[in-house]
Amino acid sequence: MLRSRRVEHACARPLNLIVRRRAGGSLQYLENSALALRAAHYALARDGQDQQFLLFPMIHIGTPEYYSQVRLRLEACDAILFEGVKSWRVWVLTLSYSLVARRKRLGLVTQRDALSLKGLRARLVHADLGSVEFDEQWSKIPWRFRIVVAICAPLYGTYLFLTATRESIGKRLSTDDVSSAAEEYDRDRFAPGLNEAMVGSRDKRLTERIDSLVALPTPTKPAVVGVIYGAGHMRSVTGALMGKHRFKVVRSEWITVFDYAGV
Repeated sequence: MLRSRRVEHACARPLNLIVRRRAGGSLQYLENSALALRAAHYALARDGQDQQFLLFPMIHIGTPEYYSQVRLRLEACDAILFEGVKSWRVWVLTLSYSLVARRKRLGLVTQRDALSLKGLRARLVHADLGSVEFDEQWSKIPWRFRIVVAICAPLYGTYLFLTATRESIGKRLSTDDVSSAAEEYDRDRFAPGLNEAMVGSRDKRLTERIDSLVALPTPTKPAVVGVIYGAGHMRSVTGALMGKHRFKVVRSEWITVFDYAGV
């Protein structure tokens, strides 16, 4: 009975969003309008099963209110799958977020600074690569491309710090999370192995964690599982849940990441 009440609680908030699908049937994860950048939030379940997955396609820079809204919804979870690679290489690659957040007039903060999972009742499950595993993937990229990426990332962050507005950031991020095969091919043409290091290998680990939670026997299976991961990884998540495990979207809503008013 307790498990059922938790699932009902997770479904209790009103439907603000009709499920959006792009051509080809893939879900929409981000929306950039004339007013704001918004991220979708989906709840997935399957018929006859007392388990639900709450998907949070994350943007790693946003307003404090955005991260507060995400944390509020995470309170319904029994387990949370989260990302994060502790490597100086990842720190360099994501430096642009930290630099932009330092521009005070934008009023933005990073996910790392604003969204703490500490204090939540859910069991926290690290669903990403370890630092050694990531470094092994990174080492497969030809050395000259590794140098180019390491140099360009902070330079790009500096450029954004000097020139970015909320609207320009929103336009850059509004890719609906779904990288096409052509975009992935272009990344690998620029730096062979980059897509596998940053996306492919990490998606594989994440879907393995999802598979293991779905396969647990009912008495030990968490009733509500949150997946809090970068929007660029959500195609693999929904592919595993909706394709392999036959989950369906039962609830969806938009959460505003940031608006463009006056900034």
